[in-house]
Amino acid sequence: MTIAPDALRRQLDAAAAARPHTPVVVTVGLAVAVAVAAGTDLDVPATTAALLVVAVAAAVTRRRDRARRTVVVTPAPGPRHEQLVATWERLRCAATSWEPAVWEVAPHGGHAPVARRLDGPRHLRAGEPVPTFAGARHELAFLPECVVLRDGRFHTVVGYDALEVDASVHERAGGGRLGRLTVRAAGVTSVYDLASVDAACATAAALRGVTDAHVRPAPEAERPARVAARRASRARAVGDARARLAAVPEQRQASDATGRSCASPTAAL
Repeated sequence: MTIAPDALRRQLDAAAAARPHTPVVVTVGLAVAVAVAAGTDLDVPATTAALLVVAVAAAVTRRRDRARRTVVVTPAPGPRHEQLVATWERLRCAATSWEPAVWEVAPHGGHAPVARRLDGPRHLRAGEPVPTFAGARHELAFLPECVVLRDGRFHTVVGYDALEVDASVHERAGGGRLGRLTVRAAGVTSVYDLASVDAACATAAALRGVTDAHVRPAPEAERPARVAARRASRARAVGDARARLAAVPEQRQASDATGRSCASPTAAL
């Protein structure tokens, strides 16, 4: 991804805080159209032309608002993320007849409907599919290289190395079972109940696959120290093993007189 996580967070917050201009343009345009219609005694050509100008201005302003309130990223998907997208799409298309098939669990225990989308969070657009849990106020999106959490107008962007995923079975009060998916990232815990237990387990497995793919080795500066520590540990282990072997007495041959594996000291005398 061409944008660093912290820079992406700032751009998303700025896009969410930007106020749309379309409502103002439409309101002013309609007021002008009404004034034109009243001043021309409801002349049809003049009124039609005024409304056409208002519609064009509203369309242009809406497009500009969308550009100002949207951050465009160009992620580079890997095979693990492609597997997540395939699993996400399969589960979304094969959802049960329950509506909705996913609920977000609030801290006080309430449930809110959540849409399972592939177009990313509200203020972000990517050229590749982005699996997203989209609620009215909260969103959780999984880009190829990072995770985006939205809480109202504020965003949090973290790497997959900070992601923890867990799947469990939740018993409903009215009977039946739900698959509970718990996602922890940057101190934020998101809990979702899925109508299918298998869907929750499959989603968790796909997310863990992306997480494992982003666990990178230690930086180059730390590798010499780590290698030296491993070598010293192995040398100590070898030395301890040799010391233990030297301390063990040699096993005596079996004695014909006693019939035991080791001859008795008394019998030997």
